[in-house]
Amino acid sequence: MVATPRDAATLILMRDVDRAKTGIEILLVRRHQNSVFMPGFYVFPGGRLETADYSLQADKICHGLSFQQARDTIPDSSPPEKALGFFVAAIRETFEEAGILLAYRETANIIAFSEEEKVRFTRYRAQVRKDPFSFAPIIERERLKLAAENLFYFAHWITPEISPIRFDARFFVSVAPSNQEVLCDAQETTEHVWISPKKALKKQGPDFFLAPPTLASISMLAEFSSADEVIAWTRDQDIRAIIG
Repeated sequence: MVATPRDAATLILMRDVDRAKTGIEILLVRRHQNSVFMPGFYVFPGGRLETADYSLQADKICHGLSFQQARDTIPDSSPPEKALGFFVAAIRETFEEAGILLAYRETANIIAFSEEEKVRFTRYRAQVRKDPFSFAPIIERERLKLAAENLFYFAHWITPEISPIRFDARFFVSVAPSNQEVLCDAQETTEHVWISPKKALKKQGPDFFLAPPTLASISMLAEFSSADEVIAWTRDQDIRAIIG
């Protein structure tokens, strides 16, 4: 019996480095060796779309992106309200797995955590991991808005039918905040690396496993010399689903 793909969202965080030598670096996290799906693989942060991600609260906690704008970006989402949910899920999963939260408080800059806030938001991560419906209330309680307009639709991958666990995943790209540090959760992810796409392609192998969608995305990113170039490329693309 063929498994039904589960809706999912993935976020490729980028940062600019020496353009002449490296161009951009991307964040990869390593999945726990005990994971049921792709144990030990290096992947981009991401995970399953939850009903909570496209509840009515989603529109309230997102900055610069409405349900309609999300539907215009991902017109093939079904039901249509899931479109905004993919953006929320990508941000939520990145917070859970890597400790990076793309959100604003009172300014147009991504938040930076004080030492006290680091402790509090670490507790939030554990809470959200257990209950995705707690994410929106936490964002509202902290008077935050998700930086949803900073995510750009990059690719759409569907796991092949031969896989016992399948995902229908939307990939986004975004610039990583310079004022937050990556902290793996030690449950889903155990370590991380910032690496240039070209170096990642050379490193792939037994000690650096990359799934086909990750590998293909990295190959595409290797052609760009800056995060702005990647984002500009996404604006003119008609994203179609790829089986792989």
